Amino acid sequence: MPESIAQSITAIEQNEGSPASEVEKIEQHIRSVDTLIAQKAQAAAAQKVIADKYYYGDFFYYPTMQFIKDAISGSKTNYPPDKNYKEWYASLEASYAAKYSNREIDYLNALKQNLQAQANQARADAEAKRIADEAAAAEAARVADEAEAKRVADEAAAAEAARVAAEAEAKRIADEAAAAEAARLAAEAEAKRIADEAAAAEAARIAAEAAALKAANTYRLPADGASQLSTAAGSIAITAGSGLTLDAAIQAAKVALGTVVSAATAVGIGALVYSPSLGNGELPSTMLNTPAKDLAPNLPENLAEIAAAGGTVDVPYRIYGDQSKYSVVATQPTGGLAPTVPVRALVLDPVANAYTFTTTDSPPITLTFPIAVPGNSSTATPAQPVETPAYTGITLTPIEVKAEPFPVVGQLEIRDAIYVYPADSGLPPIYAVFSSPYEGATTKGEHSGRMYNPDKAGGPIQSLDWTTAAVTQEGIDLVKLHTSRFDPSDANVVMIDRLEKILTGELAITDVDKRFYTHEIRELERYRALGIADGVKPNDDGATWNNTHAATLEDFKLKDADELLYTPEAIVAENKQIYGE
Repeated sequence: MPESIAQSITAIEQNEGSPASEVEKIEQHIRSVDTLIAQKAQAAAAQKVIADKYYYGDFFYYPTMQFIKDAISGSKTNYPPDKNYKEWYASLEASYAAKYSNREIDYLNALKQNLQAQANQARADAEAKRIADEAAAAEAARVADEAEAKRVADEAAAAEAARVAAEAEAKRIADEAAAAEAARLAAEAEAKRIADEAAAAEAARIAAEAAALKAANTYRLPADGASQLSTAAGSIAITAGSGLTLDAAIQAAKVALGTVVSAATAVGIGALVYSPSLGNGELPSTMLNTPAKDLAPNLPENLAEIAAAGGTVDVPYRIYGDQSKYSVVATQPTGGLAPTVPVRALVLDPVANAYTFTTTDSPPITLTFPIAVPGNSSTATPAQPVETPAYTGITLTPIEVKAEPFPVVGQLEIRDAIYVYPADSGLPPIYAVFSSPYEGATTKGEHSGRMYNPDKAGGPIQSLDWTTAAVTQEGIDLVKLHTSRFDPSDANVVMIDRLEKILTGELAITDVDKRFYTHEIRELERYRALGIADGVKPNDDGATWNNTHAATLEDFKLKDADELLYTPEAIVAENKQIYGE
């Protein structure tokens, strides 16, 4: 197309004279383009008439099948086929010809715009040349004047010397300005490099914090369908030498509950024993899971549909866990523990290769059943589980199965549910319940999401600001004083070492440092408000720490997340101390 159009323009311009200037030459091209556009527009209009003749409208609107239908329709039966085809083909050729002419017009319009831009530039160049010529003439006049002035020796010499000195000074100033500009650009480049590195480090930190938070709230489901007690770090073992399994304890509890009439009765099935290695006061939440049929043998057949809809079912028994033990409780329609339990669906996560479910809690809790896929096999039935790691921070001791009074059964807030695997997984539904690891923790923090007892937290919640914190030696001493009441914590050692380096200027303070520093000092104030002496760790299985810790998070409007108070290095040190990894 460009070549044929160029030839057409040349043909139009053959009868015109040669332009005197570049501007006139371009303007001649523009006139030729306008002439050619008019010709093409006239041709396109004529072609459009023929193109629309067959269908009495836009030819391309009708598919080829329309021509075949018309050819065999009643209205075309007696119409000569050859004539019908020729008329259709004539419209076809004209349609494409009109389409091509329109494309040529588009090309010519674009060419015209380009030529107009060239004309404008040529005019600007001509004007610039005129100005330059005038400037050159003026410069010549100036040189002549200087030659005449040179004859006036003394005055001219003095004036020239002054001019040279002024030029030298101007050059010195210009050189200094150029050097300053170069230094400014270098400083800006260095500042950008530092900012880019800081942004990359911050992005990596945020990603690591998110991954750590998810890992700390992810529980693996058992592989063999048996009952299991676990934390996010792994499964919890039953005390060595115990002759009673967790499954057997649950079944024995159901039998014991069948012999009592009171709705406020529970049967303990296992006591929790915590390892001294949990040095920072935090007790991990635990999850007990058991085959759903063991608690509710008569589950409805449409359990998968109920799970998909986020519904509920009624069960005869539920399990409650606190900081010391797990108990089986018989449900009652009225006057006791409600029988209603949520039913939720586990779904296949193809990226993680696991069946998962994530709650809407803050932070969210994730249940996962990783699948081992040997060789080139798929995740089709049956699913092959990945072995669950063991957690040594807690052990479970089965206890004597007997019914005990449970007067607050109607006030319990049990976090339990039945979880249903996809039908093609070959895995049965499970019942899972999360413990409340601290006694009296009945209130959920608005910002932290942590359960605690506000009446034993050392005073009401205040509105405090950690962002303005400045590290002082007095403050560091208070942090050391407060943390010394707990068992040794490698995470605290890392953070206190950071505070001391911040005080001496070896480290720049971060938001994590500010939050840790203000949190520990405020937590100390709450301990003192409760009348607890400095350096004393109450023997209450961490209840006081939990209450003051949660209340302090509320004071500063923080969520319950380790990465807000501890750097990644501190978290790694704590994990290595507790888990040995």
